[in-house]
Amino acid sequence: MRRKLLRLRPYVIAAFVGTILVVDLSNQWEVPIVRIPGEFYERYVDTLDPYSKPETLLKLANEGNVQAQYVYALRHTAWAPVDLQIKEDRELAFHWTLKAAEGGHSRAMAVVALYYLRGTGTAMNLDAAQTWADRAVAKSQPMGFRVLGDICRERAKTMKPNTDDAASLKDREKHEAKVKQAYEHYQRGADAGDRVSLRMLSEGNDAGVPGMPRNYELGTEFLRRSAMKRDLTAIRALAVRLEEGLKAPRDLSQAYCWRLVLVQLAGLPKDAEELTRLEHTMRLPEVQSGQNAAAKILKELPSEAADALSRLHTSR
Repeated sequence: MRRKLLRLRPYVIAAFVGTILVVDLSNQWEVPIVRIPGEFYERYVDTLDPYSKPETLLKLANEGNVQAQYVYALRHTAWAPVDLQIKEDRELAFHWTLKAAEGGHSRAMAVVALYYLRGTGTAMNLDAAQTWADRAVAKSQPMGFRVLGDICRERAKTMKPNTDDAASLKDREKHEAKVKQAYEHYQRGADAGDRVSLRMLSEGNDAGVPGMPRNYELGTEFLRRSAMKRDLTAIRALAVRLEEGLKAPRDLSQAYCWRLVLVQLAGLPKDAEELTRLEHTMRLPEVQSGQNAAAKILKELPSEAADALSRLHTSR
């Protein structure tokens, strides 16, 4: 009998460890244990082609495929890769993003939170935005942290006192605490790689918000990190900063570099005009230095396709 028990011991240990892992995954992914196989398939096995025909995606979406629901929704927004866009339809995009979020798609949860926050495709609802952003960050979704930061800043606006008298002291303290909380969320988003969170940290360091003393050097660094993740707003702001020399040492070559990168990525006439204007104020060696730096950065940046398609992935 004892020998039989000894033989069974490895199987008992394996079953015990397996049970712990399954329960842990259930908690991390916030799905019932019976949904673990399906969740694993959707996260790591499902090879849904985002270029599928709209009718194919819609069929899968109606069958409950959360990735198809999310992709079908995204393809009805301006944020989809150009060659994937069907047509912009905010209400339809919200409908299917909400379906995907309800099915456990973490990126969809963060996007739904943003839709509720901005009133995109649905009525603005700060409480609903909070609920979905909380669910997204519970799954460690990078974008969720950024949306939570935005929500905190929105709530802080309603707490800001109109006067500086003693009677407003408590309101001012609540306002500052909420702003501080917002930037704590942005920090977590930045740590997870969210580029907008990086840009928001730049703004926080520039302004000197509660819990974050004014620091232009850090503001510039966060802006540069956001720019290197292909954030066009950050790239434009960095070019202006380096040209003006107000919050960073004036460096026309670097300013030219980032304006050239922006022209290559966005292709907007106003950016090309700004590039030409700046070039006319520079010496040839400075221009050439900026051109060489831009060429190097363009090689290091994520490609347009990789950047756009990354938004189709659950964990990004």
